[in-house]
Amino acid sequence: MEKNTKVLLLVGGTAYHDQPEHRKILSDFMGAEFNLTMTDNLGVLNPSRKPASGVGELTLDNYNVIVNYTTFVEPTEEQVGALLDAVKGGKGFVGIHGATATFWNSPAYLEMIGGKFIAHDTNKEFLVQISNASAVVPHPITKGIDNFKIQDELYIIEGDMTLWEILARAEGHPVIFNKTYGKGRVHNNALGHDARALN
Repeated sequence: MEKNTKVLLLVGGTAYHDQPEHRKILSDFMGAEFNLTMTDNLGVLNPSRKPASGVGELTLDNYNVIVNYTTFVEPTEEQVGALLDAVKGGKGFVGIHGATATFWNSPAYLEMIGGKFIAHDTNKEFLVQISNASAVVPHPITKGIDNFKIQDELYIIEGDMTLWEILARAEGHPVIFNKTYGKGRVHNNALGHDARALN
């Protein structure tokens, strides 16, 4: 992806993930690489070229990639339908941490992202092991990244792992994976509970 890639970052939900510091870390990091818009207004989840009521020019048509860092948020049927249609039509989707613990009112969303968060251990330090780190041609997402330790919540995600391209595991559990949804590419990174993990 390049600087002119238009990225929509969805934030909001439970306070332990939706902190001003978390928003700043994510917006600084992504904004340095991409043309970023961050919002907690799910009204952006509409396909129209015309502005949705109350969200100015924010519509999914304006973006190449949608990033979800919400937790326990419930979109309307129309909002999640617009998101799924956008990804199915070829837009990229990235889930960060709580992205498998949100939009639970939509089984179709959970199918799109690949699974549902079911539990995590107490926040602790653990080792993240990169899959195929020694491959002659490493995956572009994990290229140059060695196994690393992180202080975080170790998410256990329930889903059809036969559909996942697993990029990293921790204690045997997949924590970073890719999949497809229609013409869209989906990436999920279960790490990122707080500022320590996001940095």
